[in-house]
Amino acid sequence: MSDAGDQVHFWNFLLQAAETLEASPDSEARETLLEQLVTLNEAFSGLADPVDHYESFVVLKLGAAIEACLRRSQAA
Repeated sequence: MSDAGDQVHFWNFLLQAAETLEASPDSEARETLLEQLVTLNEAFSGLADPVDHYESFVVLKLGAAIEACLRRSQAA
């Protein structure tokens, strides 16, 4: 996939993830969020280059931090 295609796919995934989270029932919200964050990191880790894809890098970094916080609070 081209670099531009990767970026479009990335932003479309984020939009779809937001819509999925909005539609998820309260009882499933945390698990749905974790699933979306894991998928985001696994599918788009190749865009985590702060030089070539700064915006994507920032979103991926934020997603990883949120996932880590949720997992720590879940373990406590």
